[in-house]
Amino acid sequence: MHISKRALVASISLSTFLVALLAVNLGTISRVTAAGKQAQGGRPAQENAGEDRIQARNGATPENNSYGVSSTPMEYAKMIEPELGIPPIVDCGTSVEIPIYVNEVKYTGNPGLHGCDNPSLQVGDCMSGSSLQRYEGVTADGTPLPHVVWVSYCRHEGRPGMEKYENVDSVQMIGYNSKTGATAFFESGRNSEWTYTDPETNRLMGKMPGTDDPDAFNRGYSTPGKTQCAQCHQNDPFIHNPYIDSAKLPSDPSQPVIPRNRTRNANMKFDNPYYVIGASHWDMRTIHIEGNACLQCHRIGMKTLEEFIGDHWNPNEHMPPNDPGSLSEDLQELFDCWQNSPENTPGCDWIVPPAGDSLGHVVRDEYPHKAGFNKPNPKMSSYKFYVKSDAS
Repeated sequence: MHISKRALVASISLSTFLVALLAVNLGTISRVTAAGKQAQGGRPAQENAGEDRIQARNGATPENNSYGVSSTPMEYAKMIEPELGIPPIVDCGTSVEIPIYVNEVKYTGNPGLHGCDNPSLQVGDCMSGSSLQRYEGVTADGTPLPHVVWVSYCRHEGRPGMEKYENVDSVQMIGYNSKTGATAFFESGRNSEWTYTDPETNRLMGKMPGTDDPDAFNRGYSTPGKTQCAQCHQNDPFIHNPYIDSAKLPSDPSQPVIPRNRTRNANMKFDNPYYVIGASHWDMRTIHIEGNACLQCHRIGMKTLEEFIGDHWNPNEHMPPNDPGSLSEDLQELFDCWQNSPENTPGCDWIVPPAGDSLGHVVRDEYPHKAGFNKPNPKMSSYKFYVKSDAS
């Protein structure tokens, strides 16, 4: 059963704006100061709206230091275990393949960038043979962690210029705790020891090592190091686009393998939590304008939005899903603030999401973790969004 191009494009979820992929009705933002990344000797006073999330936490949050993402994979796996359990063992051969369609017909191989009906919106990748899998969190002794989800991505690369490399494929994992926001990122890098491409199906195959073999796990994966994954995974851990969302859960084909994010809390202080364990120095800011309708369902990572726009995607042709283009003025308002900077735009603020026991809050010039990626592209300073009905 194939999927039409129209349906694939329409399937872009609200979290495409991010990008990863966390949706909520946004109320008035309170300019509160949290008691640090992790509570030290008690927590700030909570309101009833967020009390259930705080009370439901399972164990203490690990120290959110700035060196965890530079540790060895096994050291990092031990650090994240109290919040995320143990990373899954990824078998690319049993994961859900991401189908590629050209003129609504399933395609095997590489039709070239933007050559398929459902491109990635990140450089326009269309190579077939990649796959995804979703796993429920589990402790080392096998106890289920239903509030923890892991996603693996067996990524078969198809970008021009990569042919000179013997192996450009990789296996990536993201773990996320929906109660505390604790997140972890792993990537195998270009390592051919465990993966290979099936020449007949063009599919990336192979089984990665688990933490039960520490030496192999350290060889098989790497931690983010100096790369801030949040530069793409800005508003939550999971990115949605037509390519990624083409892979559906076998148990429920109406749902993509990549989790859609739960309903947001109307009180911004208790919005969907998100922080990266061992990466307290990462820039987690997104912009906020009180009353902006685009923010009623999700935070927006503007750098990722820029990337999608640069890959020939016009938000007003798809968002909001029930009436594309109807929020074009709100979107332009956000884009203008992004270009001018919140510091120079009255009523527009930088915010960071809740993290563990810390509340979501506004941050200003004193924010110590500003990163170069979280700035607008000067080449897009004159960009104006158009509504689909006005497009020529």
